[in-house]
Amino acid sequence: MTNDAERITDILRYSPGACLIVDDGVVKGANSEAISVTRIPRNRLVGAELAEIMVDEHQERVHNLLSTIDAGVGHAETRLSHGLIPLHLSARRLSSRLVIIGVRHMELEHRLSAEAGGDLTHDAVTGLPDRFHVLEKLHERLTIATNQPLALIGIWVDDLAELRESRGDRVVERVCRQVGERIQARLRGPDLLGRFDDAAFLALLTTDSDLEQLTEIADRLRNEVAFPVEFDGGLVSFTASVMVASVGPKRPTIDRVLSRLETVGKKAAATGGNRTDVFSL
Repeated sequence: MTNDAERITDILRYSPGACLIVDDGVVKGANSEAISVTRIPRNRLVGAELAEIMVDEHQERVHNLLSTIDAGVGHAETRLSHGLIPLHLSARRLSSRLVIIGVRHMELEHRLSAEAGGDLTHDAVTGLPDRFHVLEKLHERLTIATNQPLALIGIWVDDLAELRESRGDRVVERVCRQVGERIQARLRGPDLLGRFDDAAFLALLTTDSDLEQLTEIADRLRNEVAFPVEFDGGLVSFTASVMVASVGPKRPTIDRVLSRLETVGKKAAATGGNRTDVFSL
């Protein structure tokens, strides 16, 4: 065990960039850069299960990353994106037990890619800005002093997981592309639309419409988005749920916005979807 401790110390000392040493899924060591990038204190990081320190939506990817290494592949990589902290993880097996996990913050890559119109900031299926990019723009609009009005529209394709299971990935991709195009066709120049996650889209609207007007917009958009999609000579039917939120002069935090989006999305899923929610933030 002493030899292991000395080896871990040496690896951490001489490894470039942020890295973690993982033994059978448990973090045994972390350098200062890894703590800075993950924003997790050392006493909470070292000794924890690697999957446990990740948010729920990342656990499957982390598990798959470690499984790939366990299957005998020498090196594996994956991208994680949560809120405003996109990360890139790389894994390399050091021995039968020890794995070194490299952690890289991707904010700079995302920003440079966005400026160059590159694929890193855009969803591969729809071509729309991805979760990180649209949240970065939302963060700017919430924190920069401006008199520009703002409203948010969240759109969920109901039962997308069931549609994938029954009809396959190609149908899901077709539906998501069509939904993105239908939403985009209703937006104006200053507005921004992005794919928020597999089943959700988020639009940032420059509008001072009141809640009654926003409700009309939401209901109309929900019906237009959920029009059946043609696929292989047939029609694919589905429903959609829409959330519209007006943002007042006193801007909410992005955490509050994300919390409300998560709540509305879960409510739509629990009640069968095909609903409209309208409120002020």
